[in-house]
Amino acid sequence: MKKKKISYSEEYREQFLQSKDITFNDGSVVEPEEIWDYLVNVAPQKYPFAFEDNMFYGSTASDDAALPAALKNTYLNLTLSERLEKATANGLKVAFIQGGQSVDPYTAAGVTALRPALVNMWMRGKKNGKSVSEEELGRKGDKEKAYKGISFEACNTAGYEHIQEDNLNIPIVAPYSALRCSDISYSLEAHRHGKRKDEVKLFLADYPMNHQAEKEWAIEYFAKNLQRLVKTLDEATGKETKEEDLKAAIKLHNKGRRIGMELAELWWSAETPPTNGMDRSALFTMGLLEMHGDIQASLDVLTEARDSVAERVKKGIKGYGLADNPKRLFVCGSCIHLDDYRVEENGAVVVGTDNSWSHGSTLVDEEGDPYYNLAKATLEYPYEQSIEKRAAWTIEQVKKSKAQGLLFLYNWGCNTQSAIARAICDVVKRETGLPTLVSENELVGLQPEQQQNRIDAFIEMI
Repeated sequence: MKKKKISYSEEYREQFLQSKDITFNDGSVVEPEEIWDYLVNVAPQKYPFAFEDNMFYGSTASDDAALPAALKNTYLNLTLSERLEKATANGLKVAFIQGGQSVDPYTAAGVTALRPALVNMWMRGKKNGKSVSEEELGRKGDKEKAYKGISFEACNTAGYEHIQEDNLNIPIVAPYSALRCSDISYSLEAHRHGKRKDEVKLFLADYPMNHQAEKEWAIEYFAKNLQRLVKTLDEATGKETKEEDLKAAIKLHNKGRRIGMELAELWWSAETPPTNGMDRSALFTMGLLEMHGDIQASLDVLTEARDSVAERVKKGIKGYGLADNPKRLFVCGSCIHLDDYRVEENGAVVVGTDNSWSHGSTLVDEEGDPYYNLAKATLEYPYEQSIEKRAAWTIEQVKKSKAQGLLFLYNWGCNTQSAIARAICDVVKRETGLPTLVSENELVGLQPEQQQNRIDAFIEMI
């Protein structure tokens, strides 16, 4: 088992300095030299946990110094907190949203939408000098506050405690209901009784379920909910969002989704995986354009990543740290991850997940009523369909990614995913013959050793 700190050798510095700048929403630009200096000299002191290669955690920082886009993703992740602190102090409005939903209407209204992981990343970035163990201890304490404020039956990914304790400047809680997770109604209701109940604007876009994508009334109903959502955002910002603004936002996010899909097709087409699992995940999800709290920055790095991966695929370059011909794993489930380092040390690699890929690979029609088009696309997310349809889509992704095994992990308290995990896996196994593994996950940063042992045995089996 390797034990080391992630660091970047000077031999890669010149190559990195030849890469592209990052431009942000406000027009400011950061050059590669500044990014390199931050990653080498500033971030390891400020956020030591991110560079600690822990056997139960892996690392937050990419260790592929030859892939500039991966290092820039690390840079954007680690600067998320300080950038949001500055932007919100200057008037930017931030809305907490549900995981698994697109952010097009929030972009149209000039609001930055943050899903649960990003809310927690923002808070984590405000605490300097912590190791992985210290981070984990703090995370467990935060989750205990959330359990008391919401319910011990909910998985509590949403950073409820950070919002209600006024640790983060989040004045809007406005997710879609029901998408992916069963805890959103718990947490939204808890905000009505929290310490900041009179300060935080609450809105729930009612997402109809049960084959509603096939029903015209459901599309129109959800479209009206999206209109109400945008009106609520406008009340918070003092601006007026027009249909043309939403059309522009849809086109912008479709651009990101298309590049993300192109990047995925390139990656999957390669006989030799062109990146390791952690970098693959980061690069694929950049297509959502919401991973760094800055759409333009994400788009810049995403475009560079697409080009770099295309070059690696052409040259047959193997991802950093991978075994020759690693076993390919596809992972299902909400708000979960494997320890990519541990997986790769055991001769495997995660080639895909369904978590954010469902909406990241769903394009929105750009012609006609933008609210109707966005509602229709959202109701068609594969992740939200019946077991049969979701399983059929999963099989398509498994085949595209050339996966050799399927894992379905779910967090304690995630009632929806725990209920369907076995059924999805049974359909996939019946139709493809792939081995499958279902396992409950504890919502913490460190990978429980018992679960990791099961994953190691699964890898050995395939």
